[in-house]
Amino acid sequence: MALAVFKDGKIMVVRDNKNDEVFYAVGGKVEEGETDVECLKREVKEELDVDLDPQSIKFLHEFNGPPHGKPDAILNMRFYEAKIMGEPHPTEEIVEIQYFDSAVDQKHLSEIARTQIFPWLKAHGYIN
Repeated sequence: MALAVFKDGKIMVVRDNKNDEVFYAVGGKVEEGETDVECLKREVKEELDVDLDPQSIKFLHEFNGPPHGKPDAILNMRFYEAKIMGEPHPTEEIVEIQYFDSAVDQKHLSEIARTQIFPWLKAHGYIN
């Protein structure tokens, strides 16, 4: 599950304390009995200490590919767009928040972001 927050032709991404260079969209795994939206709300609160505007949540697209550092695995990532309420702040697992467009240095993107997510977002007018 992943959240897309857009600003000025860029998408918000975060770097966690396990990675030196690679950034990700905010999100995580759906827990048992949890809906996609419940997962997004929980992950956003845990990672950024903000809430989602529930009226703004919209499904964007589903991507399938290898997660970062695990080339033999397949990740099913459902992307949603939503507005956040408040100013995001990194919590204990997040060390940095940035906004990237398609001109970002490719070393900062996972394979699935580089080959699928960013090209799709650009082709559909979400990012520059």
